[in-house]
Amino acid sequence: MQWRNSDDRYGAVAQFLHWGMFALIALQLLGGEVMGELPKKSAIRGFAYDAHETFGLVVLGLVFLRIAWKIANPTPVATGPAWQRLAARAAHGLLYALLIAIPVAGYAMVVAKGHDAAFFGWDVPSLLGKDEALGKLAKGAHEWLANLLIAIVAVHAGAALWHHAVARDGVLRRMLPRRRRDGQMGYRH
Repeated sequence: MQWRNSDDRYGAVAQFLHWGMFALIALQLLGGEVMGELPKKSAIRGFAYDAHETFGLVVLGLVFLRIAWKIANPTPVATGPAWQRLAARAAHGLLYALLIAIPVAGYAMVVAKGHDAAFFGWDVPSLLGKDEALGKLAKGAHEWLANLLIAIVAVHAGAALWHHAVARDGVLRRMLPRRRRDGQMGYRH
């Protein structure tokens, strides 16, 4: 099992962080759309908001872990024309920035509206005072940035699929587990 990145593919840690965060963020985006439709003052709505806040903070922590892993374990050698490498770096940089900004804006929204942010049932210390105007601004930023994230993820996924189906250059396979010779998923030894 290849834990670290090599010159030609991502290792198991990078793959786990990538796909695990993708799943968590997809759930966060879906939850963000559904939460407001739940009955007000219901237990399920309270649970949904607490879970959304908790997993937003988990995403924030994981993005810093991903950045640290990226610094300590350089990515595979980039391929393709210079403009594609530049576009990929810019898109990745924007994704990381959004994955930091969205939870920060969400936290600011919650505490500026006078609520405690939740983290696995505990209250997160409030670093801001109650400020309705800031709460509205942060809410707008949180939602706008989430929509921008959806657009950037769609472009990112589209580019990966283009590389796989049209360019056939192996870019997508670098982020997927290797297939065994017998056709089962897993890592070669």
